[in-house]
Amino acid sequence: MLYDFYEILGRGIVAARTGRYKEAIKYLDLAAKIEPSNPRVWLWLATASETVEAKRGHLQAALQADPNSLAASILLNRLNQTEDESHGKPTQSVIFACPYCGGKQRFDPDLSGMHCEHCGKVESLTLNNAVEREIHLTTELQKESGNWAFVEARSTCDACGAKTSHPPSQVTIKCPFCDSDMVTAQSATPNLVSPTGIAPFQYHRDDILEIVAKQWNLQTQKLSRLINNNEVTLSSIYLPFWTFDGTVQIRCALGYRVPPIVYSPEERVILKGREFAEKSWFECEVDDLLVYAAQSVPHNSIASIFPFDLKSICTYRPEVLAGWQAENYQMALADASIEAHKLMRDVAFKRATRRNLFMRTSELIQDDVQVFDKTYKLILLPVWIVRRKNADASSRILINGQSGKTSAHKPGWLSAFKNFLK
Repeated sequence: MLYDFYEILGRGIVAARTGRYKEAIKYLDLAAKIEPSNPRVWLWLATASETVEAKRGHLQAALQADPNSLAASILLNRLNQTEDESHGKPTQSVIFACPYCGGKQRFDPDLSGMHCEHCGKVESLTLNNAVEREIHLTTELQKESGNWAFVEARSTCDACGAKTSHPPSQVTIKCPFCDSDMVTAQSATPNLVSPTGIAPFQYHRDDILEIVAKQWNLQTQKLSRLINNNEVTLSSIYLPFWTFDGTVQIRCALGYRVPPIVYSPEERVILKGREFAEKSWFECEVDDLLVYAAQSVPHNSIASIFPFDLKSICTYRPEVLAGWQAENYQMALADASIEAHKLMRDVAFKRATRRNLFMRTSELIQDDVQVFDKTYKLILLPVWIVRRKNADASSRILINGQSGKTSAHKPGWLSAFKNFLK
């Protein structure tokens, strides 16, 4: 039987995360037959199952596959409880205070420092480059990690489900994704991975007003009035991304041995196997593969504002989030690594086909694809969200806060909006 385990598991996870549970179970059942010792399969089967008995059985199978699975233990204990209990710890609120007057500070990326909202003085910060701070995936998946996002407070939007952090002085805030009112939820999520890096905003409010006014063929003053009248909303948000690096090898299948050759520093053909039985393998390096770690923004919208300059990201410090909102990641590292494995395979196959080296992807089996030395980072990338009030998601424009690149928009709603403004 021809298969790719990560492809099947990845499809099952995507279906489960989007509520298509019957489809998810179909893929996850197949993945469980291929690799019954993989606890992630059983955890996602428990998520997709409807009955308590089925969930319990899958969680027990996950523990049998990995007796040290913390997630399976916690979920099984919760399932067996007859009363609801709260295990969350209160959020730790941290307000960065000015050393001169005690006023509240906000990070200013232009000044690379903490700007006091009261006296105006700036406290400089040293932000180191984080491009080389890769973490090895295999060992890190076994560890527990600490909290990060609750520099100030946390909210969950009742309308769209987005989870963000923000200043604790705000009892209610506007969701940057859908503009709904949100009530803060003062509870922390344990064992979150801390970000490795952050790319501070390079484009600020005035820059964005000029970009949007030009795109909509409006005067900046008129656009400002629309924002002041709450007909258009303008929000800044740091979005979480997992980035992955790795080395991918795909077995060549042309009916003959391809001799070793170096195409570039990132791509080559090597020989593997015993003498007289060596096989040709295409090998390539995949660097900074991005996987969006939440669900608030469609993938095609995010992809339309790529690329980000990932070589210039700074080492994460909590102070950099002071005064800014950041979306909390919702995709676990283990699940993101599955998605990354599949994407790395796709990237490598596209590169290899340009070299005319082998077969169709549908003919690949698991042993034909190998991924080595996977490392990861969790980073926060800056995005502006411009949204027409009381309109559907198609009216939302994303703007890369690092480069100013805007997402594609649908001409239908934009034409209607321009007519509305006349």
